[in-house]
Amino acid sequence: MANQLCDIVTFRGDRLFNGAVNIEWFGNDPDKAKFACESFVFHGPKYHGVSQKDVGDSHGHKLIDTANFTRAIIRRCYGLEEQPFTLAIAGYGTGKSHLGLTLANLINSPQSEIASSILNALDSADEELADDIRLTIREASQPCLVLTLNGMRGFDLSAEVTKQLTAILKRDGQETKYLDELRPRFGQAASLIEMSNETVKNELLAFTEAESVAILVSGLEQHDERLYTKVYEFFDQKGMPIRVLAGESVRDVIDIAVREYCGVGKPYRSLLILFDEFGKYTEFATVRSHIAGNGVLQDLFEAVQANSNAVCFVGFIQFELSSYVKRIPPEYRNEILRYVTRYQSADRLYLSINLETLIANLIEKKKPELLTLEFDNEASRRDSGETISKLKRWFPHSQNYRAWSDQELFHSVIRKGCWPLSPYTTWLLFFLASAGKHLQERSALALLGDSFSRFQLVELENINNWSIFPVDLCSEVLLNELLSSEEIGQQGSIAHSYTSVMSKHGSRFSHTQVKTLKAILLASKLGLVGENKSDTIQALAELSGSSIETINSDASLLQEEFNVIEWDDAFKAFDIL
Repeated sequence: MANQLCDIVTFRGDRLFNGAVNIEWFGNDPDKAKFACESFVFHGPKYHGVSQKDVGDSHGHKLIDTANFTRAIIRRCYGLEEQPFTLAIAGYGTGKSHLGLTLANLINSPQSEIASSILNALDSADEELADDIRLTIREASQPCLVLTLNGMRGFDLSAEVTKQLTAILKRDGQETKYLDELRPRFGQAASLIEMSNETVKNELLAFTEAESVAILVSGLEQHDERLYTKVYEFFDQKGMPIRVLAGESVRDVIDIAVREYCGVGKPYRSLLILFDEFGKYTEFATVRSHIAGNGVLQDLFEAVQANSNAVCFVGFIQFELSSYVKRIPPEYRNEILRYVTRYQSADRLYLSINLETLIANLIEKKKPELLTLEFDNEASRRDSGETISKLKRWFPHSQNYRAWSDQELFHSVIRKGCWPLSPYTTWLLFFLASAGKHLQERSALALLGDSFSRFQLVELENINNWSIFPVDLCSEVLLNELLSSEEIGQQGSIAHSYTSVMSKHGSRFSHTQVKTLKAILLASKLGLVGENKSDTIQALAELSGSSIETINSDASLLQEEFNVIEWDDAFKAFDIL
């Protein structure tokens, strides 16, 4: 009996939140945060999507997997490692925010249901590491106070830190009077509202566009800076300005938080600051210091340094921190260098990518028994060995990665876990997203989601002769990504040649000829190494899903009749003219 593809497997793109996980969900959307944390996929030290050689070592960032990274941060939060500053680099779209959100929930609520789900996910990556994390949490028997800052938003850092601390403490049932005393203007504003007569209250509601006095007072109790500004303006116009009686620097706020809430016999063991897009905020705090606060990142550094036994700072960045210096106008560079040189003393880590494991986890197996029947046998394992040999021959770079050279891991993760993707399709996604630098990880997964949507109703009698091939992913979206990467100087101009050929002759090509052209394009991007012409044609057949005979025929027509490709015997490759 035939099954539709969607009856056997489905792609759970919903677990990615369209690639837009927000670290701030920790404080403002607990339901969404819970769902996101339960879907995070860790990887351990036995598996790295990139190697130290790929990321280089000139920037000083050490390669680390997400399971070891989680363990390191937890040990630092509980005083087992003396390293208050950590900078973690990972490119745009590689899941930094998702990891940060997951860390926040685990460390703030280590005995919760969410934490249990996260620890189970860590088990899948590395049981020994997961057990070590469990032991650390159990022995500490204390949660940590966690701040989650999103550097993509421009904010007054002191106000944001205080606002978040107040909200989290209230959520956890803790008294906030120590912070309120540090920022009396909010309490003064709330008192002024409550003492006003009904006429003034109604005018204030109209001025602030708030729904009720209760909402206004609640916002002030949460230290809502925007709301306070409106209330201040209203009473100032009435001749009743609110006096600011005390300072409220980041240093003051963190000192209070550590002294009153963290330590032995206190509600929390330590304070963890997770700063997403820290590099972007460093730019903002330099150029827009009138909003962020003058010298605010220096204050933050000194606050963490002064309380290093009870504060752990983790900054997530897209590039090495010094790269951000080049992105701002010259007149601000001395200022940003003040910050960069301080934070460069941090433990600098490079988060490795685990795209294949992530894909395997996002492909939900609805009929796992069919996959077991197909892949759990010696013949299938021999096929995996032969495929590894071909990958090694055609794409030598693949052997730098354990998942692509270890036969057992390759068979379980790439062949079985990522089915219905051809192993060459998974290699294409991995190479373009991590090694080739053509795609963000989220773009690669979006391409995958589109292909599943196209093929979900395909009927299959059996699964051993059907796959999604690399050319099936070569859509307009991928082509645009490849064109963009060529325009900024990466890897030749073959995508432009392909576009030109298709615009001139596309209507005259057969379906298989278009697939052959796409296979030639992708082979070039993947750096295909053929031994001779027949070997290259065999590789193109694997990339396109066509037979060797079809590739031979199409290549001859495309070269001799249409004159749009040529064989380069020096490079053992076809080129698009």
